[in-house]
Amino acid sequence: MESCDSISTDETSSSSFSSSKSINYLSSFSSSKPTKSSSSSSKLTESSSSSSKPTEPSSSSSKPTESSSLLLSISPKPTITKTTSNKRKTMLTINCHQYQLKNFNKNKTIKFWRCASRSCGVLLHTNLNDEFVRFSGKTTEHSHLPNPAELEIRNLKEVMRQRAENELAPLQEIAEQEVRKGLLTGEALAVLPNITNIVHTRRKMIPPIPNSSSFIIPDIYTKDYHNHHRLLLYDSDDPKFSLDQLEYIPPSGRILIWSSDVQLNLLFNSERLHMDGTFSSAPPNFDQVFVIQAIHHGTCKLSLLNQILEIRVSFILISFFIFTTGVPVVYALLPDRKAPTYINLFNVLFVEAKKLNKIFNPSIIMTDFEPGLSKSISIEFTEETIQKGCFFHFCQAVYRHVQSTGLSSTYLDNIMVRSAIRQLMALALVPESHAPILFINVAQELTDVERDEIQDLLDYFNNYWMRKISTWNVFNTPDRTNNYSEGYNHRFKRRLQKSHPNIWVFMDSLRKEINTIHDLIVQINTGMKPRSKRSQSKIAEQRMKELYDRFNNNKITAQDLLRGLSFFVANEK
Repeated sequence: MESCDSISTDETSSSSFSSSKSINYLSSFSSSKPTKSSSSSSKLTESSSSSSKPTEPSSSSSKPTESSSLLLSISPKPTITKTTSNKRKTMLTINCHQYQLKNFNKNKTIKFWRCASRSCGVLLHTNLNDEFVRFSGKTTEHSHLPNPAELEIRNLKEVMRQRAENELAPLQEIAEQEVRKGLLTGEALAVLPNITNIVHTRRKMIPPIPNSSSFIIPDIYTKDYHNHHRLLLYDSDDPKFSLDQLEYIPPSGRILIWSSDVQLNLLFNSERLHMDGTFSSAPPNFDQVFVIQAIHHGTCKLSLLNQILEIRVSFILISFFIFTTGVPVVYALLPDRKAPTYINLFNVLFVEAKKLNKIFNPSIIMTDFEPGLSKSISIEFTEETIQKGCFFHFCQAVYRHVQSTGLSSTYLDNIMVRSAIRQLMALALVPESHAPILFINVAQELTDVERDEIQDLLDYFNNYWMRKISTWNVFNTPDRTNNYSEGYNHRFKRRLQKSHPNIWVFMDSLRKEINTIHDLIVQINTGMKPRSKRSQSKIAEQRMKELYDRFNNNKITAQDLLRGLSFFVANEK
């Protein structure tokens, strides 16, 4: 904050004036008791004055001398700082006196400012850059004392207003944080007003919470946290985002998509994508928040890193991130889980790829076997893109059928049945070409009674899963599960702090999250290592690798490999 201890030239002249008055007063007081010498001197003065003609007043008393003019010309210009009025207009401050803009000169080259105190007549001239030119008017002395506390409070209120506009943190929390950070003087704290004014700021910024998916998005939620770059990629209700495609199928509800250019570049440069939806984080009137993550291992080109650094010059270390190499690159609010909705989403991304001279053609897309999503991927992407289902969700689906057919007790009590069910799940871990024959072997190893007991499960597995083995077989797949997406969904929910937040809280949190994602991308591209796996997971990985090595070296059969891998089914997450 500007120091108010320095004394201006005008204040110095004022103090000199008062000092001269006190000296004259003392002189007159001492002359009331004249001495003998002073009396004679007085008489001599009177006689000389009576005999001489009146003289003209000295020119030196009315005009400054050459030396005094030189001193005035080289006196330092006062320091000017800026603050903001309650109406968000610029104010200037000199030695804790505040000035408001009054007018311009005829040529619009000089600004005229007046003291913020209406009863004070001090005027100030500056150039268009608000640099000091001179004081003007009848007086340069303020008729009131400077008020440092008022300046402290004015600056504090402006910071609060800016935060109320740019974030949706509780207003009381904003006020308390800024008061603590501001380290206000006791004088300022004594006259600190309440936060009513920033309540009005928040109300002006945020429209009422909508009761449907039809609402106007404030401009602040279409750009990044610094209001420099666009974030809103697509709005199906806004005509300016129309796709202009012949095969366009109107969605059943509103679709909103957010992503930055940095995230899009990472998306189109990545060979592996993970996709998943979260439902508890979706605002009312929307079905899900759909997130696409790019699995990134430092393969981005240098040009992308330069682009990131241009946007985020400085970054904060964020070692607490739950995801490691999975980077969220697209967020979408979707009205349902139907294939046409996902097709609309992918069409938007294909258009964006074309704008950036990129090709949206990932090698692997991992999902959680959602029918609408799987269908849309097979329609929109070429055969070069392999669709894989999450191994954890595959095992979960099989065990749910075990429960639905009443086999839970048998699974616990009968070792052979339990082994057979686990081997069915482990079929996803063996080479795809061996899966059909191994499925038959699993059934043949059971007795007739045991086979009859789990016949419904075997029929379900044969009819539902054995038709397209490639979608759920994750042998030689770098990531067997969709844990990147699952873990991130939990993290994003914690940021929202509640289930089904209102649309404005969601959008505000999303802007902050994308800002943090940019920091993460910078860290990855400057050498941040992925988070290491837990020791238990490392042991399981090592033992599974040993089984694969033995199989490749013909030391064990495919059936032995399946049995060995079945013991790790419960640990694969």
